[in-house]
Amino acid sequence: MALCLLGNLQARTITVVGDDNYPPYLFKDASGNTVGYIADLWALWEQQTGVRVNLVATSWGDAQQQLLNGQADVIEMIFRTPEREDAYSFSQPYERVNANIYTLDGIVGISSPRELSGFVVGVQKGDACIAKLNAAGVGGLQTYDGYRQMISDTLAQKIKIFCMDEYPADYYLYLMDADKHIRKAFSFYFDDFRRAVRKNDLATLELVERGMAAIPLEAREALEKKWKGRPVHRLSYSQLVQYGLLAIAALGGILALWIWLLRVAVKKKTTEIQAQASQLGLERSRLQEILDATRAGTWEWNVQTGACVFNERWAQMLGYTLEEIRPWTVDTWTRLTHPDDMALTMERLELHFARKTQYYESEMRMRHKDGHWVWVSDRGRLISRTPEGLPLVMNGTHIDITESKIANDAIWQQANYDSLTQLPNRLLLNDRLTDVLKRAERSQNKVALIFIDLDHFKEVNDTLGHPVGDQLIIQAGARIRRSVRESDTVARLGGDEFCILIADLADVTHLTHLTELAQKVLDQLACPYALGDEHVYSTASLGISIYPDDAGDAIEMLRHSDQAMYAAKNEGRHCFRFFTASMQESALQRMQLVRDLRQAMALNQFKDYYQPIVELATGRIHKAEALLRWRHPTRGFISPAVFIPIAEDIGAIVEIGGWIFMRAAQNAKKWLSIVGDDLAISINKSPVQFRDRSPEHLDWVRLLETLELPGKHIVAEITEGLLLRQEPFIEEKLLAFRDAGIQVAIDDFGTGYSSLSYLTKFDIDYLKIDKSFTSNLAPGNETQALCEAIIMMAHKVGLKVIAEGVETEQQRDLLKEMGCDYAQGYLYSRPIPAHEFQAMLEAHYRSLNSAVQE
Repeated sequence: MALCLLGNLQARTITVVGDDNYPPYLFKDASGNTVGYIADLWALWEQQTGVRVNLVATSWGDAQQQLLNGQADVIEMIFRTPEREDAYSFSQPYERVNANIYTLDGIVGISSPRELSGFVVGVQKGDACIAKLNAAGVGGLQTYDGYRQMISDTLAQKIKIFCMDEYPADYYLYLMDADKHIRKAFSFYFDDFRRAVRKNDLATLELVERGMAAIPLEAREALEKKWKGRPVHRLSYSQLVQYGLLAIAALGGILALWIWLLRVAVKKKTTEIQAQASQLGLERSRLQEILDATRAGTWEWNVQTGACVFNERWAQMLGYTLEEIRPWTVDTWTRLTHPDDMALTMERLELHFARKTQYYESEMRMRHKDGHWVWVSDRGRLISRTPEGLPLVMNGTHIDITESKIANDAIWQQANYDSLTQLPNRLLLNDRLTDVLKRAERSQNKVALIFIDLDHFKEVNDTLGHPVGDQLIIQAGARIRRSVRESDTVARLGGDEFCILIADLADVTHLTHLTELAQKVLDQLACPYALGDEHVYSTASLGISIYPDDAGDAIEMLRHSDQAMYAAKNEGRHCFRFFTASMQESALQRMQLVRDLRQAMALNQFKDYYQPIVELATGRIHKAEALLRWRHPTRGFISPAVFIPIAEDIGAIVEIGGWIFMRAAQNAKKWLSIVGDDLAISINKSPVQFRDRSPEHLDWVRLLETLELPGKHIVAEITEGLLLRQEPFIEEKLLAFRDAGIQVAIDDFGTGYSSLSYLTKFDIDYLKIDKSFTSNLAPGNETQALCEAIIMMAHKVGLKVIAEGVETEQQRDLLKEMGCDYAQGYLYSRPIPAHEFQAMLEAHYRSLNSAVQE
């Protein structure tokens, strides 16, 4: 049969969701197990198809969401409504269900939807009642997560009317002893239960329908007999009105027959009462069976004597038999209850005894026979008092909610703790910080927040991989945790960022304590990390803000400690800084600079400047470096050292770099007529531009083709750190430059890794000696020896050398003696605008030509 139904489908598991609040069809028993008619029906379906069923009973709103999110394949017991047509594909109907309007006893005159105007009507979230009531023009709906709370609020007179399907209504009204106080007003509507899948998932729907059709009729009838029975039918208000009118008509009839009619009416009413009593007895018996199926423990307590009556399930829930828990008294109950839960339990009982709550409700832990704790939902009601008004008899239920508690704890853990380090996450830190600040405001104590960022963590991820990076994060979090007090909170905010929250700091000694703690954390994080076969060294930068000195709320505390951390990074890393007002000012200035920088291109505020590069052997200007300048409308020229890092941070450097390249290429084309074929313009290319995945470098090549400018007239200046990462797409871009004839220079050589291996691996044309070497150059000193070594090494591998920062004739002469090829610096010219540089070239070559002619 299973093979027949599945056809060529491979074995699989389907997830079916439904309302856990709908007895006898689907509900949770006292142990949290999913039971009911639907549960047994799907078990039969599983037998027929051979497809495993994962049945999930949850709140009705969550059930619908799980199906739409793809966490479930099928939803049970759903009405087909116009609002659901776009989201679901429905099965054929399999059960007719009626929904009723129920009212608190004493509310009269409600016999149709139009009488509901002005009332707040309770409905379960996601229930079809909502759409039906809205269609009937009924507003003022109060939604509930479950039926139990809706009935409780009705008994508490928070609402007086609710809409509910008849089957669960009969069950909960009986279970909660509410049928004496709540009555059915009128039948609202009938609809059909269906099953549904996500829209157009017709394969799953066909599988479900065929599997259900294969279940034998006898098996279905057995389930019907086990779980279902006739519901308790209560007279609606409209029926009562009709009977009243008949009685009035009868009394207004023939006076001579009134005694006879009265006797007939009494006899008829007696028959009805007897029939209803018989029906009610059957219904109570059925509901008792359902109650037993929920595996709820029941109890009755004589408050005055302490004597208790427990059912077998009450004892079984804790691993005992009834005989094993003798004596059956309240002392046995309290002996098994966790001491930490007794205070709240007694408080709830006292409120109920004082008539302040309609029901007693509490959650507690009770000790199982094998020693573990069982979470129990305890609910009851006082049913009688002594003549003096003292509490006398109370009864109620125990339901095992251990699995639910564990699940809720797991959800809370996932929502509030970092999954990698198991430290509190940003959400929990914010909660704790807010609470700590409220306490500090009352106690006048200080609170500190230390923001921690690991230095160069991205390099660990890039070079060793993310698994190694994760291990470093785990070890770093553990080291921080070991450095602080048990009462302090260590949280991971994400990435390589952590925070330490320190509460209740003494006013006098807080700076000393924080200084010592910050240094301790720095020292711990600077120790080498053993990560598999690797030993990794990493440091951290810390920023500290203090309440109320630096901030007045949690948001300011985080922002200011973050700013202080960046100040520590800017001052060399591996240090800590306390927040100061100047940091806030710097942050605001940077924010303003970012805004202005984003508009600078559109407002034509960027200028291209040029600095000549002179051939030392001949004194001729063969080359120049194109330099970007930003003329701010109010601040004047802003140093590239200030705005270039910001442009790299916000990604604007890609567009700006493209612009300076275009300007340099256009001018190179124009100046060829002055200099000749030897002219080359150098352009700095940021690592951010190289890592940009767009084909921007191809735009450079296309522009050169459009200008008919050979690539040899352009030199791309890059930093040596870019080549050490061994990233394939960087090599691809360098190869594209080589193919286009564009030359490459290593800028600031000698200040970084100064590696020899990449000089032969990549097509490099020039080395530029950093000006920090040139400025210290003097005859016979160490710098001269280093420069001479760099020049010799470069020439050995076929590279030419350009010395930056040449400012004196002595520096020029020494470099010339060492065989340096080119020089650049203030000795020749400061960077100047394009038109001035063109005039310099023209004058320079006129002078050279005149000298040749002479």
